[in-house]
Amino acid sequence: MNLKKFSGVVLSCILAGSILTGCGDDAPKVPKSEIGIITKLNESEQSFNEHSSKLEESVKIPNVNLMHNYHYYKDLKSMLAALESKQINEISTYRSVANYIVAQNPKLEILPHSIGMNDSFCFAVRKEDKDLLNALNSALDSMQKTDNTTEKTDTVSYIVKTYINYLNPNDKTPVTDMPKIDGAEIIKVGVTGDLPPLDLILEDGTPAGFTTRMLEEIGRLANKNIEIVKIASDERATALTSKKIDVAFWVTVPSKNLEESGNVPERVDVPADLEISAPYYEDEIVHIALKK
Repeated sequence: MNLKKFSGVVLSCILAGSILTGCGDDAPKVPKSEIGIITKLNESEQSFNEHSSKLEESVKIPNVNLMHNYHYYKDLKSMLAALESKQINEISTYRSVANYIVAQNPKLEILPHSIGMNDSFCFAVRKEDKDLLNALNSALDSMQKTDNTTEKTDTVSYIVKTYINYLNPNDKTPVTDMPKIDGAEIIKVGVTGDLPPLDLILEDGTPAGFTTRMLEEIGRLANKNIEIVKIASDERATALTSKKIDVAFWVTVPSKNLEESGNVPERVDVPADLEISAPYYEDEIVHIALKK
C-alpha cells in the first residue's frame, strides 16, 4: 500500500472514529458497528455520517468493511448508559479519558486496535475577541517554551505529567484555586466535565483536573481573573455566542489530516463565528467497549 493510500486509510479512520480489527488485503471483513461519540457542534449526526461514509468509500481495501454508524450523545453519562444497555457497541474517545473511565468501571475495556492518530485540544473564543485570543495564545506559548526538562510547575509538560500521565483515577483529584488578581478583567470559561481527567467535574460539582490547572497558569500569565462556569458539552458554542462564557474547552481534528481528501471541509469542527487558540495538547483516539 503506497503512502498516499495509507494516509487515506488513516484519515478515514480518525475522522470517522473507526478503530479497525485489521487493515490490509488479507484482513477479515468486519461487521458494521454502532459507535457513540460526543455531539459535534458544527455538524449534524447525519452530516457526520455522510462525510465518514464518503471517506470510507474512497478507501478501497479488499475484504475490509470500513462502514459504521455513529450516534451523537450530549454527554459522557448518557453515552456510557447507552453502551451498558447495548444500544451501541463502542464509544470513541481519547486514551487519557479511556484510562480514567476503565479504571473506575471493571465492566469496560479499551479495545486493543489503534490507528495511532490524535486530535488537538485548544480553547475557543468568539471571533471578534481577538485580544483575548492573542492573550491565550501568548500564555500558551510561554508555557510551552519553558524548558521541559525542568520540574517547573507552570509548564504544559509538567501539568500533563501530573494531571494526566501519572494520575491515579482512584485518588482524589486536586482542585485548583484560581488566583485573584486585583483590578484584572474577569474571563468566564466553560467547563463541561465530559472528558475526565481533561475536562472534569467532581461529584460535588467542583471543576477540577487538567483544564482548570492549565487555566490557573493562563490566568496568571494573561493577567486575567478566571471564573469557571459549568456548562453542557453540546451548549458550548451557544454559551459562547450568547456571551454566557468567554472561553470554551475545544477539540479539533488537525487540519493537516484533511489535506488528503476533499470530502470533509476545513474547520468542519469549528463554527464560523468562533476562533480557536493554538493547540496545547494532543491525545490518541481509542474505543471503549463492554468486556466480552
